[in-house]
This record gives sequence, C-alpha cells and structure tokens, in this order.
Amino acid sequence: MADDKTRDLMLPATLTIVDDDGDYREFLAQHLRAQGLRVRTFSDSNHLLADGDPFGDAFYIIDLMLPGVGGEELIRILRLRNEECGVLVITGKAEAGVFENVLTAGADMHLGKPVSLEQITLAIGAVYRRIVRQRDSAQRAWQLDTDRQRLTSPDGDVIDLGDNDVTILSCFPPAEGGVVPRETLCEQLGRPVLDTSDNGLHAMIYRLRRRIEKVTGSVVPLQSQSRVGYVFKAPIRFGNNRPV
Repeated sequence: MADDKTRDLMLPATLTIVDDDGDYREFLAQHLRAQGLRVRTFSDSNHLLADGDPFGDAFYIIDLMLPGVGGEELIRILRLRNEECGVLVITGKAEAGVFENVLTAGADMHLGKPVSLEQITLAIGAVYRRIVRQRDSAQRAWQLDTDRQRLTSPDGDVIDLGDNDVTILSCFPPAEGGVVPRETLCEQLGRPVLDTSDNGLHAMIYRLRRRIEKVTGSVVPLQSQSRVGYVFKAPIRFGNNRPV
C-alpha cells in the first residue's frame, strides 16, 4: 500500500526493470505492483531486446552493470525507439563520471544504491510528472510566424529563426502531422536532392532542434523518419496571416 508521501503521485501504468540482482529486482517489482503498476522484469538486457515488445512501456528502471548490452548502451537504444518513456538508473556503480554519462546517454535521473523504496517511487513520480506535462504541452499548437521569423511554443517561449529555419518549419503545417519527405525540404531550401548519406539537411535540422531546446528546455517534436524525411509530432500552424 502507498504511504502518505507516495499516495497522490502520478505514476506510469507500465514499467520495466532490468537488473541482474534477482532478489533486488523482484523485491522492487513487488513494491511497484502494490502501487498499481504493471511491471515486467529482466535479468539480462539482451532478454529485453529479444522480447516481443521491448520498447512499449512508459517507464524503465535500469542497472548499469548488466549481462548482454551494457546499461548506458541500452539507454541509448531505448531513446532511439521511445523518446517519451521515462528512464531511471539505479546502480551501485560508483565510478567517476557515471552521473554525467547516464544523463548524456538519455536517462532522466540517476540514483545510487542503496536507495529506499520510497525514494524510488518518488523519483518515478517526479520524472513521469514532467513527461506528462511535456506531452500535454506538445498537444497544444506551436505557432510559426514567418513574417517575424519566430516560433512560439505552446508554453509561450519564443524562438528566433533564421531563413533556413523558417523554410524548413513552413513545410510542416500543410503536412498536418504527416511526414515531410527529404526531397520536399531540399527543394524548398533550393539545395540538390542527394542520397540518404547527405548530412547537410540533417545538420540544419539538428541546429534548429538545438536552438528550440535551448529556449524551451524540453524535447522538440521535430523528429526524423529514417530514410524518408521528418515529422513534427505536435500541432503546428502559421501564426501570421498566411493560410495553412
């Protein structure tokens, strides 16, 4: 049963634990199931990756010292397939640089063992609350003002844009959430359409994402679709008099 500190937490419906310590793994799983979560457990990262649905859970708790793929690499793989999941690292690994490395790999939070069950539950709640808020924010429309060359986030953050940024972003409102092919973006930019090994367009998108992230501090819904193009996974519309 949840205590007073954890009773009102917003917790994910599904969670996966990857830890090779069997007693610890099952003890933690039992505790989280008592909070109402559906919990899967794996002792080996390769067992998770070989599962029928390795990337479908809302939250992951990962140890770093694992059989199979190492913990940091597992986090990177998860992030490539599920950008919206929560990732909490709980490990006894105490080497220098561990905290920075796991956050760089894509983890949301790091806790060192030993750690209490209450602290773990509170950490899950804190991370998941932030994810839900970002998801809710993403469902509100972004505003693209091509005249003033600026993008306004659903929370009111204003990002100043360059000419190429405006050209790229102007392709997404008409797509209405669909994929904009690389060829379309290159044509609008007036650059030759090269094969998928061309990194020029990718570099432009990367710089645009970093510019938005620097202002908003949140995940940008502009995402790549491998070998196809890019998609803006949130409502975006023109914020001036230009029609969508």
